[in-house]
Amino acid sequence: MRARVLLLPVLVLGACRAEAPAARTGAGAWASPGASPPAGPGDAIVATVDGRPVWGSCVAAQLARGGRSRRAALDECIDFELLAQAAEARGLGRAPDPELERARRAAMVGRLVETGFEDRYRTPADLGATLDRAVDALADQLDQPEFRASAFARVEVPAGAPPEAEAAARALAERIAGELAGETGLFPAHLRAAADRLAAGAGQRVTHGDFRAAAREALVPPYAAALFSIPEVGRIAAPARTKWGWDVILLTGLIPAQLHTREEAAARVFPELRRREFYRWVNQIASASGVRVEVDPERVARLLEGGAP
Repeated sequence: MRARVLLLPVLVLGACRAEAPAARTGAGAWASPGASPPAGPGDAIVATVDGRPVWGSCVAAQLARGGRSRRAALDECIDFELLAQAAEARGLGRAPDPELERARRAAMVGRLVETGFEDRYRTPADLGATLDRAVDALADQLDQPEFRASAFARVEVPAGAPPEAEAAARALAERIAGELAGETGLFPAHLRAAADRLAAGAGQRVTHGDFRAAAREALVPPYAAALFSIPEVGRIAAPARTKWGWDVILLTGLIPAQLHTREEAAARVFPELRRREFYRWVNQIASASGVRVEVDPERVARLLEGGAP
């Protein structure tokens, strides 16, 4: 959280070093006490916060850091100005030198965030009921069963096939499984090759397929029983009779079962919840202070389209 606010002043300082006093633009909008100066003659005011300008150069500086959209960069600059004014209202004084003023504003915002937000929300427990609701919503994800991925070679048995067809299909499946039984490190290509070779000239239809990783409950019982009996990835099970025919199944991947405590779930959701709480905190400051944020629609439109500096 601190990175979002405390790194911003450093970038703004580098981007907003005025070349001369004549750099004032926007009808002298930055001349009010505490307002940040423009970076140069071409700097444009893209928004104001209670009358103080937010400069295009600030947005450009935030974009240079990467990982954010133009809209997000603009919002960060507006938030910084809002927090700077809130910190100033709490009596941190004012420095006459422009460079000192910029440093003062950076330190002022940092101190406000530290004392008003970071000291208040240090651990998951500090979020109270907000965290409890988020963890309760994840209750069904705390315990994850074992998942297994597989491939199969299937000797198909049409519905209503005579007993001799059933027996022939089973015999072929047993020959395929017998050739690969005891082998380790098998891949689906090995299973397909053996099945196609042994089925050649037998007059029986053999198909192949792959199943993504799934829990036992997501599979038909005969298939699941065979798959979950395999001791390690790269080995096969004895043939299993499913409603489609006789399947020779290969275990191709395994995701072990995972059990998570509420504390682990809380640690997982805490960073995102803390970010949301920060935005809510900033908005509360704006609401309580009666701060007015005004955005120049035309300049913002050019900024979001990539036409502004």
